[in-house]
Amino acid sequence: MIDAANPERFQRISGVKDAITQRHMRNAYYQQFSRRLAIEYPSGIRHIIINAFTPIDDGRMQLCQWQFRNDTEADCPAQMLIDFDDEITREDKDILESTDPDAVVDLRRRGVEYSMDSDRPGILIRPRLMALLSSAGEAEVHR
Repeated sequence: MIDAANPERFQRISGVKDAITQRHMRNAYYQQFSRRLAIEYPSGIRHIIINAFTPIDDGRMQLCQWQFRNDTEADCPAQMLIDFDDEITREDKDILESTDPDAVVDLRRRGVEYSMDSDRPGILIRPRLMALLSSAGEAEVHR
């Protein structure tokens, strides 16, 4: 559960009229490189977002995203949801593109990276990535 800004221009998306709303968010990861994020608002509106990440090379990836929802076009026009999602995705893109692509996977390397509560999903997937590397006879390579 997180508190989230709910600006008036996007209140039809959440179905909540308050400036701050709660989001109940559940992440599930699937190998290789897929995620299912369920977001539920106090109004009962629910969005399911599917992300599929495809590595292109050591410094680039491609992201494809789909969203399913339980409201109607009359409740919230699809274009409004697309615009909202695009804004959020672009914020994430800016952060990701400014991040060193040689991110730490093996969390036993303490002191290399410092995480916050919002980093929890990424922290939880890393042991799976390490197991995937190991099962392919690979190891994490550091600069």
